[in-house]
Amino acid sequence: MRQNEASEDRRVWAGQGKWGKRFALSGALGVLLLGGSGWAQPRQPLTPEGVLALHRAADLQLAADGRRVIFVRRHWEPQPDRFQADLWMVNDAREQVRLTSHPGRDEHPRWSPDGRRVAFLSDRETPGSRQIFLLPTQVGGEPVALTRHPMPIEQFEWSPSGRYLAFLAPAPVEEPTTRPPNAPPVVIGEGERPHQLWILVLATGETVALTRGRHHVTSFQWSPDEARVVCTARPGSLLLETAATEVYLLPAIGPEGPPRVAREIGQLSPLTEGRGAERDPRFSPDGRWISYLARADGDPETGPDRLHLVPADPATDPRPMGERNAPLLLPVQFDGYIRRHQWVFDSQRIIFQAGQGVHEHLYSVLLTDRKAMILTRTDGVNSDFSVSPDGLAIAFLHENPRLSTEIAYLNARIMVPIFLTELNPQASQLLLGQVETIRWRSRDGASVEGLLVYPIGYRTGQRYPLVTYLHGGPEAAYLRGFHADWSAFPQLYASAGYAVFLPNYRGSSHYGPAFARANSARAGELETEDILSGIDHLIDRGIAEGQRLGLAGWSYGGYLSALLIGRTDRFRAAVWGAGLVNAVSYWGTADIVAQRERLHGGPPLTSEATRRYDDQSPLLRLAHTRTPVLLFHGEKDARVPLSQTQEAYRRLRRSGVDVQMVVYPNEGHALTVPSYQLDKIKRELAWMARYLPVGPEVAGR
Repeated sequence: MRQNEASEDRRVWAGQGKWGKRFALSGALGVLLLGGSGWAQPRQPLTPEGVLALHRAADLQLAADGRRVIFVRRHWEPQPDRFQADLWMVNDAREQVRLTSHPGRDEHPRWSPDGRRVAFLSDRETPGSRQIFLLPTQVGGEPVALTRHPMPIEQFEWSPSGRYLAFLAPAPVEEPTTRPPNAPPVVIGEGERPHQLWILVLATGETVALTRGRHHVTSFQWSPDEARVVCTARPGSLLLETAATEVYLLPAIGPEGPPRVAREIGQLSPLTEGRGAERDPRFSPDGRWISYLARADGDPETGPDRLHLVPADPATDPRPMGERNAPLLLPVQFDGYIRRHQWVFDSQRIIFQAGQGVHEHLYSVLLTDRKAMILTRTDGVNSDFSVSPDGLAIAFLHENPRLSTEIAYLNARIMVPIFLTELNPQASQLLLGQVETIRWRSRDGASVEGLLVYPIGYRTGQRYPLVTYLHGGPEAAYLRGFHADWSAFPQLYASAGYAVFLPNYRGSSHYGPAFARANSARAGELETEDILSGIDHLIDRGIAEGQRLGLAGWSYGGYLSALLIGRTDRFRAAVWGAGLVNAVSYWGTADIVAQRERLHGGPPLTSEATRRYDDQSPLLRLAHTRTPVLLFHGEKDARVPLSQTQEAYRRLRRSGVDVQMVVYPNEGHALTVPSYQLDKIKRELAWMARYLPVGPEVAGR
């Protein structure tokens, strides 16, 4: 039997309730709706340059008429070595028009309430300083700057009447009249620039501060009558204070317009008193409820977010007296990881996006029965959705193992979903490895799930070298997406003749709170058991060759890679980036520590706790490995400081291991410069080809 690119995927969509019927699109019809010719063309494997050349859509927004979608389209420009971001519009007839074309990055588009204009963020006037611009949706109009705020603007939203815009930006800093020859000393804990809320009066251009002080506003939304704004804020801008985020209500527009005195959020009483970070606050359309996302399973740091509802005015809470002290949780009996949500016009239904297992779907929940109803059943990832105000149309992003990201559209009147875009027509002509969802038993009997990407041209009975990718987080998960990105690129390996294993080990998201918390105080223990048992499962199936195994990972995936090569000599090659190797020094230098304290059972403040951190760190074990290692790191990484890779490099060099370390200038925890991404991809592939070559099977397993 031969498995290759010739098999077409079948896209099945289903809805219930108001979305009613079941419907399906065959692969051939999907090509037709995308505008493809349907004629066979010579297929080619994916290349590193092809990964960067993929156009990607983001931040789509459906107009009030339910027919037009505006979105950000990003593409690679080799010169001048950047990813360009422009605004595009597409309608339900699949007619596309480019709205902006400027060297600046145009992002965060938002329709005006009347649907005639679009406001967006851009740094087109001053690179690095995003401001709000206004653009008429008629082709040919030129953007006009609405703000020239002294500080870059992070996000904004229209008021319901269209007369105001609220936005987030740091408070302006007074520049010294004279500049000293050298930069002043930095005092840690001082000089923070928390984000504040501002209101722009469109009629006059006046900007009014709504908040001030040390509290850092993270998200917000207008009330339907514009009288208030609901927001989430934490005591300071440092990520170390994320768990103290709460929900607050602020006065906004009164009879005389915006308030003239900014409020200090720290002096207000929060609507919530949770032990974790609330986010994504929203008013119901009738103004009676405030919804937000937060964890609700006893652990403020780990587990899926739930939908929480609290009354906007406690005096009008419709619930019985005995139920008024706690938020209403939605949906019931649901372990999916909710990413975002949006109310429907009747204030009785919420549509949300959630991940379960290796899929991400859209769901609906009624306030009356609080049960989740799935709206999409397609194989793949459905995300970044936008709902029309009447609830009759949804636009969302879809990708699957054979289709890169496209915009999909579903109208409840027709009940047949279509793809509105064909951003990457070249993808239909790519040779791709098949992707299989696999399950196995770990050594203690626990059930674990993951993905297997077959090499192109796979033949049953033939064994292949296996590269195991380990995701970061650890609370993240591999999904049935397109699998072509700078950090993990299984399809490039498949085109080179490798099988690729993507395990969702214990500690991953998408499998409920107990699964995510299984590694608490046991960092690296269960994860490595799940990974090794999964590799053995593939060897037992006759797919992987046991003497040609490789590892690759980023962030927590780098930590696990280091642990594994220090624990066993089974791996012929390892590649990781931004990986932790010394838990104690990480705790003292990283920008977040709560996660590590959970993983290691508390802070390293005693000799016993420090020993536990050391026992769960890879650094000492690296002295015994013989596995060749390629290391990557961003120079300015605050999440996993560069010193972690420097420690790993020195330890491996002193042990006589073949090791190479690559540092990318001015990059943080993720690589953003295209040439650096391309360099990382090519170096990783070359390293694996050198130490884990594809060729005749090695004798034995």
